[in-house]
Amino acid sequence: MKTLDLIFLGFGNVGREVSRLLWSNREEFARQGLSTRAVAIVTGRHGTLVDEGGIDLLAAAANDRFPGRQSALDVITSVRADVVLELTTLDVRSGQPAISHAEAALRSGKHVVSANKGPVAWAYHEIMEIAQSNGRMFLFESTVMDGTPVFNLAQHCLRGARVTGFEGVLNSTTNFVLDEIASGSAFEDAVADAQRRGVAEADPSMDIDGWDSAAKVAALANVLMGARTNPLAVSRVGIGGITRQDFARAARRGETIKLVCRAWRSQEAGAGEDRRPGDVRPGEADGKIQMTVAPEQVPRGSLLATVRGTSSVLVVKTDLMGDIGIVEQDPSLWQTAYGVVSDLIEIARRTQ
Repeated sequence: MKTLDLIFLGFGNVGREVSRLLWSNREEFARQGLSTRAVAIVTGRHGTLVDEGGIDLLAAAANDRFPGRQSALDVITSVRADVVLELTTLDVRSGQPAISHAEAALRSGKHVVSANKGPVAWAYHEIMEIAQSNGRMFLFESTVMDGTPVFNLAQHCLRGARVTGFEGVLNSTTNFVLDEIASGSAFEDAVADAQRRGVAEADPSMDIDGWDSAAKVAALANVLMGARTNPLAVSRVGIGGITRQDFARAARRGETIKLVCRAWRSQEAGAGEDRRPGDVRPGEADGKIQMTVAPEQVPRGSLLATVRGTSSVLVVKTDLMGDIGIVEQDPSLWQTAYGVVSDLIEIARRTQ
């Protein structure tokens, strides 16, 4: 069994959880054909650690500072490794520097596993073309709904079917805040409660204003529907104006309010109508895709209304299998870390 040497780009909460998961389940992962060794850790503010003989990840996770000062691109191009883990923070308005990291890694002969939505939401087809040209893999299961196998389901289990659209509730923070408002809290109190519980960041605007959801919509549209889009093209409305009175009015109609993500093909969709999940033909258009993120009143009996708190739901619409609903219940960082590790297992299986 070949050991995969890993470069961690970013070593915050997700990177440390990946480290713990790899260690605590190492025997089971070995049975799946996965053996790993970290050879570099690059952080934005806390330094860099490089040791091609292997890094003790648990000891590294207990550290706040590393002695090196190499940049991510320097490490990617100079350190021998099999896989780069792109775990840096999303810049929703450009996808950088994660896009440059992924491209450099693939060109230097390394596979890429990304938990950062930027490369998928902004440059999916371009990056896949580089991966194919260099005989390497670009995997990203944890970018939407944490470790839930959304992309794997569509690409490997719906062969011959065509994704015609999707809808979902995909942001944990806004779902939690809306539930709190529905229970009687004021908007500001609901956000403050989410921050106290660690559900929302100190600056919650990425979630509250719908940017995180827009990035997920763009990523899903690019991969599942062949779009060539980015988060800026998503029609986006956040939840900042929602009040208890809005929920009261919705309740009288048997409805509730959710921040709903949607994508569908417009009537004038043209070339690429035969694209199926799993097809990768960079450069080929797939018609016009409409995308929205906005608060919607949804019937209480609908699948979208059933997810509470930090849970998420995605309904994938297909031509041959109809609608398929995927629900993730109360995820934690463990699920995100699992998404990263599941991609590593796929690389290990395909490169033995």
